Amino acid sequence: MATYSTTSPPLVAVTTPRQSRARALLGRDWRIAWLFLVPLLLVLIVLVAYPFVAGIILSMQRKVVGEEATWVGLQNFQNLLTGEQYGRVFWNSVRVSLVYTAISVAIKLLIGMCMALLLNERFRGQTLMRAILFLPWAMPTIIVALTWRWILDGSLYGLINYIRVEFFGQETLVQFLADPSLALWSVIFVAIWQGTPFYAMMFLAGMQAIPGEQYEAAALDGASVFRRFLDVTLPGLRAAIIVTTMLSTIWTANSINFVYVLTAGGPLDATMTFPMLAYSIGIAGARQLGLAAAVPVLFFPLFIVIIVLLTKRMLSAEGRA
Repeated sequence: MATYSTTSPPLVAVTTPRQSRARALLGRDWRIAWLFLVPLLLVLIVLVAYPFVAGIILSMQRKVVGEEATWVGLQNFQNLLTGEQYGRVFWNSVRVSLVYTAISVAIKLLIGMCMALLLNERFRGQTLMRAILFLPWAMPTIIVALTWRWILDGSLYGLINYIRVEFFGQETLVQFLADPSLALWSVIFVAIWQGTPFYAMMFLAGMQAIPGEQYEAAALDGASVFRRFLDVTLPGLRAAIIVTTMLSTIWTANSINFVYVLTAGGPLDATMTFPMLAYSIGIAGARQLGLAAAVPVLFFPLFIVIIVLLTKRMLSAEGRA
């Protein structure tokens, strides 16, 4: 009597090439890998991608507080770039932002390097000196801004003017924050004072990671202190310099704390950076949220260029190393 098998053929899992590549990339425990990646992807979508896309959409709408939003396309960007009402103010904010960011970052880089070189040497009271020099970075930004607003106040209650009048017999009061020729430089000085310790901290950590044998070999070859700095210290700090400069450039350009507390963009728009302009248009002034959102969107490509250039420079330097 003939018998027939009722056993079904084994099921074979069919994987697409894309799935195969993903599994090969994540390894044997690819399911666990995806389990850990999902929370990160959700955070990126909720906290990064969604606000970014929402900001771009808002910049293409006419949205006033308390009113319905209407789609206007590129009209907000046109108003900022060539409009009679905001064109001059926008291009002034471009100039102010570039000057504020470039000078602040350059001086912080220079002073931070000098501080790191000093703190990298062994001397008595080194720990105390490090704590004192890093104190401005540890202080809350709003406290720093309010303190310097009192120091630079143009009345007799300002600390600098009080010292000038009481101890040096000066009769005129310097308007650090009310004089258009001094206001921007005053804000830049405060930003440098508060941000330089970050550079020093990053550079000091990079210096301590450089093997001491490299300095010993350079000294045996007869290299001077300056040549050792150029040939050993700077190449060893290349990645730290690029990363620190990139982060500081983005933070400085996007910061509104010092400008808002010290001058609020004045006098005569002398300190009107683009974050302050966006705040003035969207909240403090006409409350045009769509037009305010267009301001950072216009500056976004500039940050992308800076990030790409610095990242390529760092990767090319690592490749040569």
